[in-house]
Order: sequence, then structure tokens, then C-alpha cells
Amino acid sequence: MSSDAGGRVEPVVDASGVQLKTGLWRDSLGYVGPMQPGSGPRSNPLGWFPTGPEIGEMLPSISGASFDGTTVDVHLDREAGPAVVSFLRSAVW
Repeated sequence: MSSDAGGRVEPVVDASGVQLKTGLWRDSLGYVGPMQPGSGPRSNPLGWFPTGPEIGEMLPSISGASFDGTTVDVHLDREAGPAVVSFLRSAVW
């Protein structure tokens, strides 16, 4: 981990890999993909990686589109009740 001037912690990224004769790359875990490890969606963090707020911790301001296209604000629309926010991330190797 390293910190920038603002004190934000940045994870160390695994950029090890081998370019194959086919133009693809194999990373340290054996996955093969079209980009060099450490760039784009192949930025696998090493060691501790911040994944979000802890259970019970106040969320930052979050707004986004609901399934029907309306804008939802997690703090304004929950009327001081509890909220569950789920983020889905695809695994692009």
C-alpha cells in the first residue's frame, strides 16, 4: 500500500505476467487475457484491499439509477431507515 498527498491509500497492483506468442498475456495466477496484467480490468490488488465501509459505518453520498430509470439517493430516499447497497462487479480476466 502507498498513500498519495491526500492521504488516500492505493493498493499495490500485481503487474507480473508473461507475454505469450499468441499476443495474449498470462498473469501470475495462470489466467490468460488480451491485456498486460496491471492495466485496465487486469489490475489485481496485492495484500490488504479496501472494499468499502464497515457494517454500520455511515455511507458516503450515493445516488444512481434504479431498475426503472428513476434516480435514487441513498440518504434522501430511505427516510432515515436502514439501507442495503449492493455493487456487482464482473470478473474480467
